[in-house]
Amino acid sequence: METTSDMSQPRPASAQPVPAGEATRVRWRILAIVMAIMAVTALNRLNLSIAGKYIAEEFSFSTISMGLVFSAFLWGYGLFQIPWGYICDRIGPRKTLTFSILCFTIGAGAMGLVPRLAAMTGISVLAAFRLVRFLTGVGEAAVSSNVTRVIASWTAVRERGFASGLQVCGLGLGGSLTPIFIAWMMVHWGWQASFAVCAVLALVVVAIWHFYATDWPEEHKDVNEAELQLVHPGSKKGDTIRLKQMRATVVPWFKILKSVSVWGLILAYGLQGYTFYVYYNWFYFYAVKVRGLGIMQAAVWTSMPFLAMAVLSPVGGWFSDRVARATDRRRGRVAAVWLGMGLSALLLYSGNHLTVTAIALPMIALAAGFNMFAAANFWASCIDLAPGYSASLSALMNTMGSLGGVVSSSVTASIAVHRGWGPALDMAVWVTIGSGLLFTVVNANRTIEDEAN
Repeated sequence: METTSDMSQPRPASAQPVPAGEATRVRWRILAIVMAIMAVTALNRLNLSIAGKYIAEEFSFSTISMGLVFSAFLWGYGLFQIPWGYICDRIGPRKTLTFSILCFTIGAGAMGLVPRLAAMTGISVLAAFRLVRFLTGVGEAAVSSNVTRVIASWTAVRERGFASGLQVCGLGLGGSLTPIFIAWMMVHWGWQASFAVCAVLALVVVAIWHFYATDWPEEHKDVNEAELQLVHPGSKKGDTIRLKQMRATVVPWFKILKSVSVWGLILAYGLQGYTFYVYYNWFYFYAVKVRGLGIMQAAVWTSMPFLAMAVLSPVGGWFSDRVARATDRRRGRVAAVWLGMGLSALLLYSGNHLTVTAIALPMIALAAGFNMFAAANFWASCIDLAPGYSASLSALMNTMGSLGGVVSSSVTASIAVHRGWGPALDMAVWVTIGSGLLFTVVNANRTIEDEAN
């Protein structure tokens, strides 16, 4: 019998035969929109790491000051993860994502108005940048947890790892396009225009999402019975039981916080977030200041870690799904995380200590890709552990990742200033290893409800 906490788990296939005929592929269109959402969020987040060089020069900001601007976004992003996740689990991702993307789009577009805001209010330009980035982070805080809920609602168990990989792939695609796109716009139009264009692109994507997506496949007019039975065996078109269950959901925070698997998951993701934001915030600075590359050349190289993420994250999800089918989900997720984090640490350490830039930078880029090979399985594990309230759990996990990013933004800058960029990247190597080891205790075979019984 299906319980409220396990409402996104498919019923046994024997409950209702799969109808004859070819299944529609609406779930993959929904996931394509999800990838576009992740791409524009990456675009609107990473643009500051490229524009940051121009902003720092124009307003005479130090590396430490830019670290404060980077971390301001992460404070808003981290503090509002859990409230947005809870809202999503209660009312669904369609409305929540629409509203949140509009919020962060306004914040992103307002970046070009920061000097005027500072002049009008009398606060410093640095404080104004931090305020706008904080509010942008508040809006973007909903995205990842809501996307996880979309995957929980729209995909079958056997597709979960690969679908979570596509989620991360969208982030990588946005990141791979951003450096070249933003650098070109800044050279030709100025850094203010780059934020305005990014905001417009986000508005286009949110419009497509709002008018095409639904919370559940049962509600979508284009989903046929064959596809519905692949995703939710035993369900019927137009059935509102899942919607009612969702609105009645009470997130069992006590059970969540008692779970060993949850603590392993969120602490490991906190360490993963530390390393991820080294690539996200500092790779462009590293390419220019340490490797001596020009603006456009550095922009091209800065896209490489994100291209590697886009390619390897679906592979990581696919790999864990394949291992899970041969063994079980726990072994599948752990094997993928160990492989990804192990190779990531090895490549980052090797690239950091090579003097030949043409070899070192590709190795560091691949290190980022294998980090996301592993990270796809963190998101899939949120659904494995809490299928009925995956938005809330993934929000908790992403909060830890954001806190890791806050620490990374400041600590990386501090180590780089006082000891050099070599030790700063070596710190990320050890953090990566720690993330892989902590994930060992995550048991994706048992939901939180099962673990509590």
